Amino acid sequence: MKDLSKRTAVVVLNWNKPEMTIECLESLQTMEGEYDIFVVDNGSDQDKRDKLISEMKKRNAVVLDEKAINDFKLDDKDDQLLLLILLDKNYGYAKGNNYGLRLAHRLGYTYSLISNNDVKIIDKNVLVELIKGIESDPRYAWAGPRVIGPDGKEQGPFPELKISEYFFEMGIFYPFYFLFLRRKHHKRFKKQLETFRSGLLEPTWIMGCFFILKNKAAYEVDFLDENTFLYVEENILSEKLHRKGYNLKYIPLIMILHNHYVERTINFELEYFLINSKLYYWKNYKKHSALICYLAKLSHIFYLRVYFPLIKLIHHHE
Repeated sequence: MKDLSKRTAVVVLNWNKPEMTIECLESLQTMEGEYDIFVVDNGSDQDKRDKLISEMKKRNAVVLDEKAINDFKLDDKDDQLLLLILLDKNYGYAKGNNYGLRLAHRLGYTYSLISNNDVKIIDKNVLVELIKGIESDPRYAWAGPRVIGPDGKEQGPFPELKISEYFFEMGIFYPFYFLFLRRKHHKRFKKQLETFRSGLLEPTWIMGCFFILKNKAAYEVDFLDENTFLYVEENILSEKLHRKGYNLKYIPLIMILHNHYVERTINFELEYFLINSKLYYWKNYKKHSALICYLAKLSHIFYLRVYFPLIKLIHHHE
């Protein structure tokens, strides 16, 4: 029988990007440590799904459909299990990942590692170091490395996500923020980042593209909140874990590459998910009133429709 107390379930969510997912899979398999990999296909289009199935079968993957998940049992003969889970439809980030997390918990894995499919491993000892970090104190329920974007800039870690940003940095009072608060805000954020890196202060949340999670703690908080389809999952998870007395361990000495640019244009379909997820977080976890959340939404929409095009136009002519 496999000793799953020493193994990690690596959960990778895919939606219509089989090539990217296979490239990520190959990168993940360069990590040191003991782990199995669960690729969760979140209701991809049939042609994309067929391509992923074909590539995974070439690598001797076990393929499960959604109905068979609860009946799945481990086969001891596999040194490393490669599992492909085929979900019936696109459930979004939280619920899609939860299928992997719930299975990992049921099977008895101590840890799960959530990885986006646009991640590349830089430090091969990243999993080993994350486990060391999370085991350094029983209060730690999750841990993450330094995340670098394709532009070389660091993505996080971050302090608490506050509703004031939808009134100032990205809201109707943006001119006041730009003239009087911007420099002070940037200076404070830079100082916070330095304290996060030094270990003097723990961040409130980290990028959800790559982090390790204690399955016991995940079970205690009922895993990721499935009321969001996309975005803000890390903030909500952080809030849920903090309420149970757990903390986050940030480990800046190890890093991964997140091949995701911060967009300079607005995708209003994605922005819709982001706005609704933030408002859900502020209303249900930070207990802001429905009225304040509604005003924050109007303020941010005003920023997107009026200020952002002007800012973009000014930058274009500089």
